[in-house]
Parts: sequence; structure tokens; C-alpha cells
Amino acid sequence: MNQLILNGKKLREALNISTTTFYKFRKAGMPYHQFPSSRAYYILDEVETWLSKSGYHQETTWNK
Repeated sequence: MNQLILNGKKLREALNISTTTFYKFRKAGMPYHQFPSSRAYYILDEVETWLSKSGYHQETTWNK
């Protein structure tokens, strides 16, 4: 499995989402990882799987 690890900005670019939508997903439980005293990072496969299982689908933007 190819696990692409991204920071928040790169994840927003990969998913083509706004910062507002990104934080909406975070509040809804989007998976992320974080080492102590560092920024969060995201594994693209995990996020895309979570989006699908959470009922989101992509048209021009990610919608539920």
C-alpha cells in the first residue's frame, strides 16, 4: 500500500478543499497523526477511506 503522508496544506491541495472544509472535516473526526510537540500530519489513503465511510462524495467539492 502506498501511503502518502501530507501536512494540512498539502492535504487540502490533494483533496481540492478549502481551509473551512478542512476544519469541518477535522471537527467531524477526520483521522490524523501527531508526534508530541509537532504539527498534525495526514495519510491520504486513511483520509479518503474516512471520507467514503462517513458518507462524503466528491462532485466538484466534497459533499455529504
